[in-house]
Amino acid sequence: MITPPDRPTQAIERLIAVLNPLGKLVEVAPRKRLAWEKGDNPYVYIFLSGELSISRIADGILVASVTEPHLFGFSEMFHPMRSNVLRAETLCRLVQISTKDAEKAIDKHGLWRDVAEILAYHTNAMLCRDLQIVNQRTFPIVCHYLRELDRMPQETKERVNILTYVQERTGLSRSSILNIISSLKTDRYIDFERGGYKLRVLDLPV
Repeated sequence: MITPPDRPTQAIERLIAVLNPLGKLVEVAPRKRLAWEKGDNPYVYIFLSGELSISRIADGILVASVTEPHLFGFSEMFHPMRSNVLRAETLCRLVQISTKDAEKAIDKHGLWRDVAEILAYHTNAMLCRDLQIVNQRTFPIVCHYLRELDRMPQETKERVNILTYVQERTGLSRSSILNIISSLKTDRYIDFERGGYKLRVLDLPV
């Protein structure tokens, strides 16, 4: 099984300590998207609490979600492609910072190595994701995301539908996902409650 990259906790904490006082605290309602910029003023975001997802604009595929403090917007400093979108899945608290202010503070405190660590983490996380799903059969892809969902906190599993979780992240058809999870439940590899909530992985095939 492919091991995801380690979260660069210390780099994240150092950057948050320096950048947090420079921004504006915002609360974002569930399902609301965040703007990368206002006019000619792009933003860096510090995610503080809640659950935030990152999706590709081109096809809507959800590529990652976070529940721990994190930072977004550094890659947009150098290459503002605006190819993805941040969306609150639950009520989220973030700090919104002007990119210019963030750059000055990072220069002043010599934190570009920490920025590089976070960008490398994002790159490696995407590579890990691609290795799990690109050119793979449907069955192992679904099993991968069932394991991922099973590692989520219980409150997340209570509100997240299994079918929706897998489909948003893969683009697989509803029928192919349903066939697999129904078969896995029949064979007692997984269990879930009516409506497809509260997933429990019992013993998924490798």
